[in-house]
Amino acid sequence: MAFIKKRSKLPFVLLTVFLIIILVGALLGTLYYLYQAKIKELQAESDEKIQQLTFELYLLNREAYIPKDEIKLGTLLTLELFDKVNIKLETKQDLLLDESDMGKINTVTLPAGSTVLKSMTTESTLANDIREVEFNMFFIQTNQKPGDYVDIRITFPNGESYIVLSKKQLKDINLKENTVWVWLDETEILNINSAIIDAYIHHGSKLNATTYVLPELQEAAIPFYPANTDVLDLMKKDPNILKKAMDTLTREARAALESHLSMINSEDIADVSSGITEERAKNQKLIDEMEKKSNITENHEKDKTDEEDTGFR
Repeated sequence: MAFIKKRSKLPFVLLTVFLIIILVGALLGTLYYLYQAKIKELQAESDEKIQQLTFELYLLNREAYIPKDEIKLGTLLTLELFDKVNIKLETKQDLLLDESDMGKINTVTLPAGSTVLKSMTTESTLANDIREVEFNMFFIQTNQKPGDYVDIRITFPNGESYIVLSKKQLKDINLKENTVWVWLDETEILNINSAIIDAYIHHGSKLNATTYVLPELQEAAIPFYPANTDVLDLMKKDPNILKKAMDTLTREARAALESHLSMINSEDIADVSSGITEERAKNQKLIDEMEKKSNITENHEKDKTDEEDTGFR
């Protein structure tokens, strides 16, 4: 009887186990389905975000003109001064410098590698009578360089000082020869010629170039040198007077430069000479090492080529 009872319970146990397995499988299947659905949802969101970011990055594509070297304030902009690059920027394309801005003048100094905006330029108002003029009779400062803005002043022996030319850019400068180049119109040329003769007539007078510290922020001074009518008359009567004045003032400016150079004592000169010799020796050592490495590489490549040729044969 006991055996029959046990046999009668067995199908019930098996059925119970079977139902439990089915329930567990259904539960696992449901969880797996929900897991896969969540994964697909997250994948879809991720793909959407990637597409959105890709689109946003695409919208940031810009063509920009980047200065190859620092461009001084007031330079006439040309394509040769820039590299054209594709970069990502939030700045709108129509605000960036482009080819249509070539021929304009920059109103701020443009560092090398920087992004340039149209607002940093202004239309070039180059008058028809503008000429580049060379001077070598001014007293120039030893730290002045091309691109600097200067006032040209005349100072008389009694201490009176007048601004002849205001905020003129040094287009070029040769400190060794005490020579500068500036752009002037006809009126400015007439005034500076008058000042040159004035300085020649009044012994002890000098013409000097004073530098603007922050030309981007500092307004141009107002010239207040009155062209001397007697000087203008003298220029008309004696066509050689200007050349005489320029020659005399050039000698004086050169003498002042040589005087400054002579103030360097022999010990300073020796130190400089020693430093230059040491620097040359270092450079020569580097050159020798580079040539040695280059020869080793060439020999190695040659040996490798010979081995390959031998193996091929």
